Order: sequence, then structure tokens, then C-alpha cells
Amino acid sequence: MNNETINERTKRILALLQEKYPTKDSYDLDGRGLHFVCEVEPVSEHPEYDTAIEIIIKSKPHKHLKMTQRYTVITGSMVLHVEDEAIQLKQGDKFVVTPGKTHWATSDGKSLVELYSVPGWTKEDHIRVD
Repeated sequence: MNNETINERTKRILALLQEKYPTKDSYDLDGRGLHFVCEVEPVSEHPEYDTAIEIIIKSKPHKHLKMTQRYTVITGSMVLHVEDEAIQLKQGDKFVVTPGKTHWATSDGKSLVELYSVPGWTKEDHIRVD
């Protein structure tokens, strides 16, 4: 990437998501400027699933107790880490992470990824793994 600050990067990525999805909520997931989420079909509208578009530079390792997530790379590429495996994904690739599997992702920050989750995301089902 270039020499932009975290604040500059955050503003740029949030502006990009807002431009692509102007009626949807977008945010920096944990305030680190490394994981951005746009709630395309938020769980608040239907708890049985949700769809988000994400830009992930580096997410934090976590797992879900009930939720299954399907990652679909819309543009660019990423590495999805699931347990001890690093899976290279490029545009058009899909990968499903089942409940109980520790996972996180990395990319150059230029990739758009769709995450479809069943049931929908809840704070109680998101377990950080440090």
C-alpha cells in the first residue's frame, strides 16, 4: 500500500463502501483500520442469515459456535486461514467455514469479499481466539 495513515485508509475504504452501497451501514469492525464491513442484508432484518461485503487487511482469529460462513471473493485475492491451513482465494472463489473452526483472513486491502452467514451474526456467537 502507500504511506497513508490508518485514519486516511479508514476514510478511503469507508468512502469506497459507501459509494458502492450508499443505503447500507459500513464501519471499521474493531477500530484498527484493518477490517471493514458493509451490512448489505443485516441480521436485524432477518435473524436466520446475513450478508456483508468486507474489505479485510487482517482480521482477528475467531470462531463461531453456531454460524456457518460462506466467503466469496468478489474482486482481488485473499488468504483465508482456517485452523492450521492457509487457503489462497482469488476472484470468484468460494470457501465455507463451519462452526467451531478458528479462522481469520489477510489481503492487500484491495479485495472485496462477500460473507454470507447462517444463522445471522450475533455477538454471543463470535468468540475471539487469541
